[in-house]
Amino acid sequence: MRIAAKFTTALIGAGTVAMMAAGPAVAAPDTGSGSAVIPAGNTIEPPIDCTPDSAHPRPVVVLPGGDGTTADTAAQWNTMLTTLRGAGYCAFLFQGGIINGNRWTGDIPSAARQVADFVTKVRQATGVDQVDIVAHSAGTIVSNYFLKVLGGAPSVAHAVFLTPETRGCDGAGFLAAYGIKNSPITPVQVVAALPFLSTVLAAVAPDKANAVQMMSSSQVYQAIFDGQVTQPGVRYSVLSTRNDELATPATVCSVLDEPGVSMNFYEDLFPGAAPVGHSSLRSSPDTANWVVQQLQA
Repeated sequence: MRIAAKFTTALIGAGTVAMMAAGPAVAAPDTGSGSAVIPAGNTIEPPIDCTPDSAHPRPVVVLPGGDGTTADTAAQWNTMLTTLRGAGYCAFLFQGGIINGNRWTGDIPSAARQVADFVTKVRQATGVDQVDIVAHSAGTIVSNYFLKVLGGAPSVAHAVFLTPETRGCDGAGFLAAYGIKNSPITPVQVVAALPFLSTVLAAVAPDKANAVQMMSSSQVYQAIFDGQVTQPGVRYSVLSTRNDELATPATVCSVLDEPGVSMNFYEDLFPGAAPVGHSSLRSSPDTANWVVQQLQA
C-alpha cells in the first residue's frame, strides 16, 4: 500500500523513535506535499493501435498499481490484458508518475493529468466519446483524482477498481510484510503526530514524497475523499480481498461504500479459488473474467 510503502524507512527509522521519546504531538495542517515540489514523473504510453467494434464500443484504459517496477508490468498484467483483448476489447495499459522505474510515485495531481491526456488521445484516435477504466491499487487514487477533481467523469462510462485505496488506511499491513507485527503505532499515526517528517522525506527521497499526499490532512486527499467520491454518470465496480495484507484494515481501506457502487470481495465470489492478496488479485484469471463481465453488464 502506498501510504505505508513510501514511509516505512523514514517513519520507523526516525519517526517512531522520535515519537516515543517526545510523547504525543499535535498534527499540523498539511497542504499535500510539505514544502517540497514533487516531480510529475514520466509516462509509458502504449501504441493506440486498435479500433473498437460495435460489440465493444469503448476502449479500456488499464492503470496498474504501484507494486513492482515498470520492468515487472508486462508479467503482472499479462493475464488481464490477454483476457480483455481475447474478449474483443481494445485495451491500453498506461503507466504514469514514473520515478526511478516506479509507477505513480510522482505528484498525484500531475499523474492524474497524465491520465487525462492519455484518455483524450485514446478518444481522439478511436473516435469514441467515452472509455472504460480498469485500475488497481494506486492507479485507483489517480483515477479518482482524474474523475472527481479534474472533471474527467464525462469521458468515462465505467470505472472498475481492484483493491482500491480509499479511506481509513493505516499502513500497518506493510509493516507486517517486513516482519513488524503488532506495532503500537502505524506509519499514518507517526506522520499525524510528527508532520515535519513529510517535509524531510520529500527532501531526501523525492520518489517517496507523494505519500504525504495520501494523508488525511493533505489537500490532495481531501479533494478526493471529502464528500462523495463517485461521480454522476460513471458506473463503479470494485473487487477487493478480505486477505489484503497491504491495504489495511482489509475490509476498510479497500472498500468504496457509496450509493450505486457494486462492492465485491473475491472470497465471496470465488469461494473455492486459491487465496489472493492485494497484488495477486490483479493477476487472477477469475479477476480478469470478472472484469470482462462488469464491462459487458
